[in-house]
Amino acid sequence: MKYISIFLLCFSFIFLNSCGIENYIYLTPVTAITKTADTISVTLPLLSDQPVDYFSGYTIYYRIYTSQNNLTSIIESSNYGNINSAMSTDYSKLSPYISTDSFNSINMYYFFNSIGFSQLQLDNSDMINLLKTINNFELQKNENGLILKNSSNNYSLIRINKETFIYKSDLSGDDVIVIDNHSTAYAMFVIFAYGVDEYGSPIFSRPTLLGVLQLPASE
Repeated sequence: MKYISIFLLCFSFIFLNSCGIENYIYLTPVTAITKTADTISVTLPLLSDQPVDYFSGYTIYYRIYTSQNNLTSIIESSNYGNINSAMSTDYSKLSPYISTDSFNSINMYYFFNSIGFSQLQLDNSDMINLLKTINNFELQKNENGLILKNSSNNYSLIRINKETFIYKSDLSGDDVIVIDNHSTAYAMFVIFAYGVDEYGSPIFSRPTLLGVLQLPASE
């Protein structure tokens, strides 16, 4: 009986170590965000908070929504329906994934592309590389468009069609939801960490809704 028990113990150990129990890798999401009407301030997690062997960086996605309503205060989720019904619909799609109480292991690139979001870019600089070298930044509205600002530089944000984030009456594109009789527009921004696991498969943090900024009007 003693030998049978030892055999079962050894068999259980071998089985548990060979049956493919997954090594779960957690990427720390972005959580330190403060907002004003015209600025979103972001502090990225410390590098020591990420699994250094698997963490690659951060990426930001966005979508633009035209609107008939001009809001001058900080934009909260309760305002989304007043801006554009599509913004409210998109937020409902995002909510299960941005909740602090849940985590869903999905491919974030595929998910955001499937709901019409686009990867944010910088004019004359590389967003992915920049986010690897800074700890803090602001997304900010000014008279020339939207910018990314850090302690040393300002970078103009550009859309997938290489245009700046400026509202104009003929605003259009794959990254824009257009409604009739619009008079302004807003951009929603989301960020997540990404990397690769030990098998080379992509992994992602929970996405974080950075917020919404109104686009300045063209002069």
